[in-house]
Amino acid sequence: MTYIVSASDSHPQAETEMLSPAAKVIIAYLLIVAALAMIFSSRVERWWVVLLAHAAAVSFLLCCAKIAGVARRGSKRGANLASVINGWYPVVLIPLTYKELEYLIPRLHPRDYDWPLARIDYSLFGVHPTVWLERLEQPVISELLQIAYSLYYFLPVALGFVLWRSRRFEAFHFFVFILAVGFYLSYLGYVIVPAIGPRFVLADLQSGPLTGVLFFDCVRRTLDSAEGVTRDCFPSGHTELTLLVLYYAKRFSRPLFLAMLPIALAIIMGTVYLRYHYVIDVIAGALLAIVIIAVARPVHKWLGGRIFDSEFGAGKR
Repeated sequence: MTYIVSASDSHPQAETEMLSPAAKVIIAYLLIVAALAMIFSSRVERWWVVLLAHAAAVSFLLCCAKIAGVARRGSKRGANLASVINGWYPVVLIPLTYKELEYLIPRLHPRDYDWPLARIDYSLFGVHPTVWLERLEQPVISELLQIAYSLYYFLPVALGFVLWRSRRFEAFHFFVFILAVGFYLSYLGYVIVPAIGPRFVLADLQSGPLTGVLFFDCVRRTLDSAEGVTRDCFPSGHTELTLLVLYYAKRFSRPLFLAMLPIALAIIMGTVYLRYHYVIDVIAGALLAIVIIAVARPVHKWLGGRIFDSEFGAGKR
């Protein structure tokens, strides 16, 4: 089904003053994690810091929504400012809440599930896929896949930028909502099923480390430094978010979809080839993306967002 944006979507005043659906998703996640920190306060030494940080984050979201509402009721310039605030403030918290998982996950759920995940892979294929893939490893392939893997962070930004530049604000807000749902469901998955990945757990079974040509080691070290050891394997967020971006790129901008397609396929291939994920992580990420796509529009409407009527080409509440 193709989404068509109405003419009113091209003006910032089409946006809502209330908390956006994306902001509501983020607040729900913040409350869930804060509640978990309180429940397991005996293991989370700084649980009160988590509560304060999450309270500050919720206050930030509420203040941004309020400021956007006030700005919108002012001049045309104020309406444009409201458009920027409403469009981007939910995105700010996604990387910040990811980083706190490095501290929280080992305390909320101090058991890693790498070996159960590895055993599922083994039962499915009769081998450990990352070990079996050694026969296909080539420095050039490793280099290209590692570079593509790092571009995962730029795919959603690219689609968001295209929607924003084309003034398709309703589509942009819907896409930000999709990103919030995708990221935060995967974050909860990391809490429920912590795992550090086959490149650590199955290292003794590999004949040696992966090697590239020019930038492989630099890119890999940069990603490791930026992400930390966050136990973020199950489900594969790289698979889930890449499929979500790809799906909505096809709906909203076919030229961008075609440009993204080879990079997206390389990212998903790289999840296992580069030893970041078990195959079951990739399967779970793909299934989660399908579920999100299936329920996104009714949930978005339920949270007060505008939906797209593909037959009449109008945004409706």
